[in-house]
This record gives sequence, C-alpha cells and structure tokens, in this order.
Amino acid sequence: MREETLDILCNPYKGEPLTLVANSLVGAASGQVFQIRDGIPVILADEGLQGRNRKSKILHDFWAFGYDAIVSLGDKIQLNTELMVREQYIAKLELAPGDKVLETAAGTASNLFHLPESIDYYGLDISFRMLKHARKKAKAADRQIELVQADAAYIPFRDDMFNLVLQMGGLQFLEDPFRSVSEMARVALPGTTVHIIDEIGGAVRTLSRLPAHTKYAKDKETALEGIKRLAPQGMMDVSSHIIEKTDFYALSFKKPTP
Repeated sequence: MREETLDILCNPYKGEPLTLVANSLVGAASGQVFQIRDGIPVILADEGLQGRNRKSKILHDFWAFGYDAIVSLGDKIQLNTELMVREQYIAKLELAPGDKVLETAAGTASNLFHLPESIDYYGLDISFRMLKHARKKAKAADRQIELVQADAAYIPFRDDMFNLVLQMGGLQFLEDPFRSVSEMARVALPGTTVHIIDEIGGAVRTLSRLPAHTKYAKDKETALEGIKRLAPQGMMDVSSHIIEKTDFYALSFKKPTP
C-alpha cells in the first residue's frame, strides 16, 4: 500500500482518519482496528457481512480461482457479453493521465485492462480471493493498482477523491444498493460522472426486493426506467440505457459542483 493511499483512506463506519500501526490501520479517534492482509487493507466490519453481502462474499471467494476462465469461455461461446461491454463502454470512458479511478465490485480487475495505463486505479471488492487474483493479473501486466477489501455500502475513502467511480456487475448482490450508490457519489469529485453497469435482468431482481419500487420490476423496460431511482437526490444528468448488442444496462449520473 502506497503512502498516498493512506492519505485518502478513512474509517467509513466512524468517519475518521486512519493511521498505520505495524500491519494494521487504526481509527484515529475510535481506535477501531483493521488488518492489512498481504498488502491489502481489510476495512470491513460486521455491518458489511450481513445478509446478501455475506452470501456474495462466500460465493465469490469460492469461484475466484476459475472466475476469469468461466467469463472468457462464456464470451467465446456467446453465453455472455461482458467483453463487448468492456470494449463498447468501459474503453470509451474519458480519462486524463493521473486521474484517480475507483472501481467498486472490482472482482479480478478485468476492467483495468480496458482503461488507460496512465490512470491511478483503485479496486474495491468484498471478496479477498478475487482481489488476490486482481493483484496477480496486474503484476503480470506490470500495472500499478491499489486494492481494498470492503463493503460498497461503506466505502473507506474520503469525500470528493475520484475522477471516475465505476461499477460493472454486482449491484443486484448488494445488501443495500441505495446506500452503495450514494457512497459512490460521495467519494466522486464534484462534476464527476458515476457509471454503474449491470445485467438488465439484475435490475429487475434488484427492484423486485425493494418494497417501494416493486412496481418497476414487472419487466425489463420498466426496470430500465426504475433503476434511475437509485441515483441520489440532487444528482444531474441521470440516465439509463441498454448497451447495444448486450444484455447489460448502464446507469450514469453527474455529481453537481458546489
């Protein structure tokens, strides 16, 4: 972990700075301790391991060893369209050299290789094993990345830090999608556009379990419109659309400037 990463980290449960003590991060006021495992901070408390989050962690830890191979095979035999999404959407995001990029639900960091090498990439995931594979891939490609194990509903970075905040997949697995999307907006710089990409079927499933939003889950067309309700109040240019020739949608919104 680089020194500049410590400067932008925080305890998301207490809203306090973290200090490095031996091989741990410690809350400056509360004294809450988070371990650093194999160079990856684990900023994850019991609050982040409930319900769907716990199931998602177990599932993705289990599949981590073969996840990339399964996705690659699915692309080759056209069972999924993830590679097409990366080529059509991720690779076309506008970024400048040195921009800080945060990817939540980063998994094995496959999106990293469709982003410019000149960016400063941070990956967050609830699965430690997925992150270990991400680090291995980045090292093999000589790409510098910073990784953290955390819950997307409690992002351990300070406000207004990132030039781009991105999530591809995983929204349907989050315990609290509203809080998670709000956290993405919090850590984005003012004027930044947040991008969330997931399967359109996942939008139906996400909305179907939110009591006040089940009316938007009756079919994919209404779900595409309803998923925009996840954008926090006050966000600008809120839009959602199907990514052409794929079964994924993209939700985007811009964080207003003061």
